[in-house]
Amino acid sequence: MPVWAQSAEQPAGENAESTEIVVTATRRVERLIDVPQSITAVTSDDLARLNATQLRDYADTIPAMTVSSNGGAGRNQITLRGVTSGADVASTVGVYVDDVPYGGSTVFSINAGVALDAGLFDLERIEVLRGPQGTLYGSSSMGGLLKYVTRGPNLSEFESSVQAGLSITEKGDPSYNVAAAVSAPLVTDKIAVRAGGYYSRDGGFIDDVGRGEKNVGRANIYGGRLDVLLQPTDRLSIRLSGFAQDIHREGNAQVDYTPDGQLITGDLEQQRILREPFDQRFRVVSGTLNYDFGPATLTSITSYQTNDVRFRIDASALYVPLLGAFGLPVASTAVDGGVSTDKFTQEVRLSSSQSGTIEWIVGGFYTDEKSLAPSSLVGYNADGSLFPVDLLTANLPSTYKEVAAFGNVTVHLSEKFDVTGGLRYAYNRQTYTQNATGILAPSVPTLRSHEGVTTYLANARYRFSPHATAYVRFATGYRPGGPNIVTFDPITGAPLGPPTFRSDSLTSYEAGIRGETADRTFSIDAAGYHIDWDDMLISGIRNGLNSYINTGGAKIDGAELTLTARPVRSVNITGAFAYQDARLAADSPDLGGQKGDRLPTVPKFTAAINADYLGSGEGLSPTIGATLRFVSDRNAGFDANPNLPQYDLGDYVTIDLRAGATVGPAKVQFFVRNLFDVRGDVSAYMATAALGGPARVTVVQPRTFGVSLSGKF
Repeated sequence: MPVWAQSAEQPAGENAESTEIVVTATRRVERLIDVPQSITAVTSDDLARLNATQLRDYADTIPAMTVSSNGGAGRNQITLRGVTSGADVASTVGVYVDDVPYGGSTVFSINAGVALDAGLFDLERIEVLRGPQGTLYGSSSMGGLLKYVTRGPNLSEFESSVQAGLSITEKGDPSYNVAAAVSAPLVTDKIAVRAGGYYSRDGGFIDDVGRGEKNVGRANIYGGRLDVLLQPTDRLSIRLSGFAQDIHREGNAQVDYTPDGQLITGDLEQQRILREPFDQRFRVVSGTLNYDFGPATLTSITSYQTNDVRFRIDASALYVPLLGAFGLPVASTAVDGGVSTDKFTQEVRLSSSQSGTIEWIVGGFYTDEKSLAPSSLVGYNADGSLFPVDLLTANLPSTYKEVAAFGNVTVHLSEKFDVTGGLRYAYNRQTYTQNATGILAPSVPTLRSHEGVTTYLANARYRFSPHATAYVRFATGYRPGGPNIVTFDPITGAPLGPPTFRSDSLTSYEAGIRGETADRTFSIDAAGYHIDWDDMLISGIRNGLNSYINTGGAKIDGAELTLTARPVRSVNITGAFAYQDARLAADSPDLGGQKGDRLPTVPKFTAAINADYLGSGEGLSPTIGATLRFVSDRNAGFDANPNLPQYDLGDYVTIDLRAGATVGPAKVQFFVRNLFDVRGDVSAYMATAALGGPARVTVVQPRTFGVSLSGKF
């Protein structure tokens, strides 16, 4: 289970005091208990116990984390602490692979809806940082940060690991996964290499009765990593890494409901005219250099990545009646979308040693991004041939360049009390070109924008003892503004909307405490916060097409509490709870919301309770455990939005069970997810429902039985 408290759950037979979780949230290696902000560390053992292979398998065990899915792996939007307007136009949560930021930085790179759903094999841990991370991690981390920390090569020992799993979902096809990794020193203590790969087949469980196809959400996810670590001296290390992942999904795993929550065809069914494939191809290479000067350490991270996404949405329910009203008798329509992003980043930072009265980090960051977003609305006749009128065909190239400088200073006023201040200044330039044909949108010459933004951090930390820390934190974050999509009034020819939009900004106030007993049999992690969100960046509909605008803002109050008990060495019980009161701070006609309305998809209450017995001793070591998840009711949007009808996402409770055994280096585990086969609503896609089409609802995976095998050698 996720380690919200301070110590790692020890392997069978080890003393509970022997292992501690360390994280890199502040760009330094620190004990989790010492980090002056709210953070969850999910270890590789936690992921293995949850049998997690995708984001959906662990996300709802993390306090104040919500994942909205638009049909399956790869089409996910991550929200932390309720910082969302619903269907976000740009990400509010940063995603990193080690120290490399994932995805594009602008609205044109559709980064909000394609959050990295990385394969979870051979990871060291996942760090989830709640609250704005603008000073150290830059833009689009205003709600928080999700960081995949990969396992590096071992310079001194040979390591290998394997994993395989098989599961059967009720009313669906079987799913399976395999993975393997190996690490070997090529020159002991000097050069080592680590390589690994994984493949996962998701069998799907949604039937398309319109096209007569079963399990349309089935998907293939495969990828691999290659790392080379060179340490020619004790002071110098160089790590070269490559990571590749492909996702191919044959349809969107969504169930059709009426806006009032009634099934349209049947349980776990949808009705489409056209296929809805999804493909993503992600590649990243990076080089990280560390040199220890003694008083300070120099770190340089260079990376280059490509991210290609293509998807199709059957939009017939919306556009067939809409175009028919204008005398265009199409039989079906598809929205073909996607993005190709090439991104180069360079970060250099200098960090003082972690000793003395003053500690500091200073650095600079540069990114150069190019995106091309093809988008089209394609019409078809009843016989499947193309409709003769070009509705919309667009290629939308954009560029984004940013330079930033940042710094943090920590002053230790005593052995127990310290204060930190930090700031980051970022300046970006953007271009956007609207190359379009068809009757729905014009071509527009290249538009340009530039913007400078400063973010701030201040915190104070008091260590009562090595086992208890309290802190207060003030932090800000933002998402970049930019040039706008341009549409025109069809009668007057006047532009509908401004040529640029501003960055939105967020200010967070937080206080928290972490503590554990000296023998680590009990621990507590609690935090409370208030957030002010200004100039919220949203999508407004102009002439039937999206345009980006700034609207009022929001206020969010919340609290998180995690309790962990280890009454005996072999028993671990964790309860993680979150409260989020996220609401509009002013009326927003474009959202269809009034002051005080709840923000979409944000549950007021969530809970995840995990209990595990971990056998110890020689020979066979049995394990048994359970997870209970609770998510309270949410809305999919706002009541008065004419383009996105409201949908009530009710509350749900699920229970998972697991049991297994460890024999030497090998582990076997049997599990059942969603024991009582609950139809919990995860999220709802309402864009095609405005003219009577269905609410497309993503539901919790039905009851699933499985077995996993793993070993480390």
